[in-house]
Amino acid sequence: MRKIVILGGNGFLGKKLTEQLSQIPTNAVVVYDRKLPSSNQRLANVKYISGEFVTGYDFASLVRGAYLVIHLISTSVPGTEKGPLDEIHANVIPSVELFDACVAEGVARLLFLSSGGTIYGGSAYRANRETDPPSPYNTYGLQKVMIEQALQLTSHYSSMQYQIIRLSNPYGPGQNPHGPLGLITKLVYQATNHDTIHIFGDGSVVRDFIYIDDAIQGIIDVIEHGEMNSIYNLGRGTGVSVADVITTIEAALPESLNIMYEPARKVDAPYSVLDISKYRAISTIDEFIPLAEGIKHTHNFFVTHSE
Repeated sequence: MRKIVILGGNGFLGKKLTEQLSQIPTNAVVVYDRKLPSSNQRLANVKYISGEFVTGYDFASLVRGAYLVIHLISTSVPGTEKGPLDEIHANVIPSVELFDACVAEGVARLLFLSSGGTIYGGSAYRANRETDPPSPYNTYGLQKVMIEQALQLTSHYSSMQYQIIRLSNPYGPGQNPHGPLGLITKLVYQATNHDTIHIFGDGSVVRDFIYIDDAIQGIIDVIEHGEMNSIYNLGRGTGVSVADVITTIEAALPESLNIMYEPARKVDAPYSVLDISKYRAISTIDEFIPLAEGIKHTHNFFVTHSE
């Protein structure tokens, strides 16, 4: 059996990834998270451990005997991030302690989920490549860059191999529609519930959106087929404006939209799209789920799982 530890395994991505990896008979999956699912929602073949992602935690005991450690945890998300010092204390230092514990316990591989949107910052209206220099425009992106570099340095001086995934903007069933992330999920939820939709700016902001099932398959592709000691962009590789998202939602859903436009925010980079050529070389996905189809799936979820 291969022990796989997923830090942040009860989050939006973590739950789906846990489901997929635990279906492989040779995997023994351990989920570590601050908040765990209720007992009736836990998978029978998965071990769940509750704990905070903080400096001083006994990460060595957590990762002991693991073949692969997957680091999905962040104590902040874009829009909720704090100052640089707080981000370093809350995310960077515990991550470095985790990496050191993995080396000490002989963990062979570590996968870190970074950010494809905030790592590169504002781009010159072209898709960002993995070789582009990081230029984060908020402290969330800053801490991701620092963790990436700490992982690379740790690997350089040890036998532990790493993979880094810079993910774009995932959306779909299972994402919290009330949280600060997930524009499409929030818009579909608000449309389903006939809420007023607030849009910042004129809708010209462009993002790279990827449906949750494709995002999870992409992560598994990197784990199973990706190069070691390497960085992969993961998204659809296609830019869609907020205005086009709204138009697609209006065409795909039976509900009418009540939209209110608010002043633009300085934190929103005008264009953020990923070049996924490197991932395409190892991908098992023939065609990504189209935006309209993903929106319909998300809508159907909210209709059948009304709060």
